[in-house]
This record gives sequence, C-alpha cells and structure tokens, in this order.
Amino acid sequence: MSRIGSYTVAAGALLLGLLGCGGGGWSGGDPITGITATNFKYGQLATLTLTGNALDNIIKLSSDKCLSVTLGAIESSSVRHATCIVAATGPIEFTVKSNADYTVYSTSLTAPEPVTGISASNLKYGQTAVLTLSGDPQNGSIKVSSDKCTGMTLDAVSSTATRTARCTVPGTGDMKLTVTNTSGISTFYTQTISVLEHQVTLVTTLGTVVMELNPTAAPITVKNLLSYVNQSTSFYNGTIFHRVLTGSVAQGGGYAVFGKVISGLNLIIQISNLTATSEKPNTEVVITSATQTQ
Repeated sequence: MSRIGSYTVAAGALLLGLLGCGGGGWSGGDPITGITATNFKYGQLATLTLTGNALDNIIKLSSDKCLSVTLGAIESSSVRHATCIVAATGPIEFTVKSNADYTVYSTSLTAPEPVTGISASNLKYGQTAVLTLSGDPQNGSIKVSSDKCTGMTLDAVSSTATRTARCTVPGTGDMKLTVTNTSGISTFYTQTISVLEHQVTLVTTLGTVVMELNPTAAPITVKNLLSYVNQSTSFYNGTIFHRVLTGSVAQGGGYAVFGKVISGLNLIIQISNLTATSEKPNTEVVITSATQTQ
C-alpha cells in the first residue's frame, strides 16, 4: 500500500509539473512574476519589463487593449522586455501563456487619463481664452474641441505637467469642452464652463456706471463697443453724454439697446435730469475711462 501510495504521489507531482510549465520545459519556479511599464500612455509605444525565473522563448504575451505586442529578445534568465501601442485608458489586461497555451501569468496595468481638468482665463466675449489642461496632457494623440469656442489650437507637447489651448470666445453662456483622440472617436474628458455676460465699467466725472452687455440681442453693437474698449482703456476718454431727456434718456453714442445698467443707475437718472438746451445737457458729463471688467 505504501509503495502504491508513493507512486500515486509521484505521478501527481509529475502531472502538476507538466501543467505548470505548459510543456515548455522551464524549471526553477514561475516563469513570470511581474510586468511593469514605462511610457504607458494612450497612443504611445510603451515598454514592458517582464520579470521572472526563466524567461525563455516558450512564452507568449498578449493584451486586450495594448496593440502590436512585440516580445523582445532574451536578455537574461530573469528579465525580458516587450513593446506595445497603448490603445485605451484605464485598466489594460496582459496575459502570458506557454507554447501549449496554458496561462501562466496575468495582470492589469492602468493607463492614465490624458486630461482630468480644464481651467480657463480671459474667458470673455470676443477675446482669446487660454485653457489650461491638467492631468497627463503631454500626449500628441489628443485634441481639444468646443461647441462654441472657435479657432481652437493646442500647444505643442512639452516637458511640463500642464498644457494650454486657445480659442476665440464668440458668445456667452455655457460652453462645452471635449478632449478626444486625434480622430475624434474616443472621448477622454468633457467639461462645461460658463462664459459670463460681458460687463463694461464707465468712469465719469460724476461717478461710475457698470453695464452688462447683451451680444445675443445686439451682436454688432456689442462687438464694436468691446473692440473699442479693448483697443485702449483711453479710447472713450473725453467723450460726453450729449443728449438727455428728463428722467428717461442719457445718451452718449449707438442708438441700439445693447445691455442694461447693473450698477450706478442712480447716476444715469441724475444725468438724464440735468438741465438741457435742445436736449444737450448744460453741464458736461465726461467719460474718463471705459474698461471691460468681465
């Protein structure tokens, strides 16, 4: 009985040994004990480092989302390299099999999202906004687009941790930004930012007025006004309110209604109530500066 038992144990050990090596003939423990990667970013050629005890020609490496896997030459009994093109973000599976198609090792590596946030500066109507992409945006395989911001350009890849894009702001309200691969098929990130209504602050010899402009109702007038204001803060210096109607009108320029007063309405009423000759106020109210403050 003891002899039969020993034969049974020996046969079982032999069977386990054959299953473990997959018919490949390696020895000395697990053929693969780990896989690490460098340059593991979407659209890039990643380098994989396989570690183990017997990295010989009998292994095969595959992946579900890292394409064109190429196993490098044998470097040593414990280290071997491979390459592949990263075709997705998030977890990516890797499988090592023997030549008999037994799975001897599997793991997953995570490719980072190229963009995890976007902040904006100079986000004003008619202006060139600067968008700052954070995350891992130094990737030549991404592009940025918007439903409203036109003329989008993305700065070249550099060694910094952030990357900037620029576009022209054509209006106000919500604006959607989308980060995709260069073909536009895979979307990595979306964000909605709000372009506030434009404000212009007029400083006069009697006080200050803040106006909120409405480019939807009067796009041409708003565009013209902002182009003058942003051309120079002194563009309107010395101009006057040339026409008043008691309690209702204080006019100083286009006849189109293009916005509303959100601060300083009492000043406008004060100007409209000035005594006038042929609707021209007898007391000059002079504009000393006009600036876009939002």
